[in-house]
Amino acid sequence: MLQWTTNPNRLQKILLTYWVVSPILFYVYLFISSITKAVAMQDLIQYVPGVALGNLIACLMLFQAAVLFFVSRFSQSKDGLLGQFIFISVFQQLITGNIIGAVLTFFLRRALLPVEEKTSSQIKLIFYFAIGFILLLSCLTLFIAWRLRGA
Repeated sequence: MLQWTTNPNRLQKILLTYWVVSPILFYVYLFISSITKAVAMQDLIQYVPGVALGNLIACLMLFQAAVLFFVSRFSQSKDGLLGQFIFISVFQQLITGNIIGAVLTFFLRRALLPVEEKTSSQIKLIFYFAIGFILLLSCLTLFIAWRLRGA
């Protein structure tokens, strides 16, 4: 029935496309809003907290797409760097309120095969810094969203 959920290559492409197209759609919306309101996009981002939060999430999604692209070149297993990245991404997507992204990353994690991989320490260092940066921005996003709801 849902055979696309068992194909890791197809799921990676779908997730990568989702993480690239969603921010593009956000920026198109922002551009159209700035034209209709006769306000510069920078002013919308600077003075409207919800737009600033959306900009942060859009940038985060683009960064995650880049990390997914980078990691998928070195790893394709559940036990390797890709599996670790997808495992963390499921929770990160839930933290930022991205349900579609969480579902896609969950299916990708489930579709990956458990194969041992050897990765250089330099690649692992870059990977862990990228993961730390993503988690830091996600926690910042969660904090900002929490503060916006309270204000």
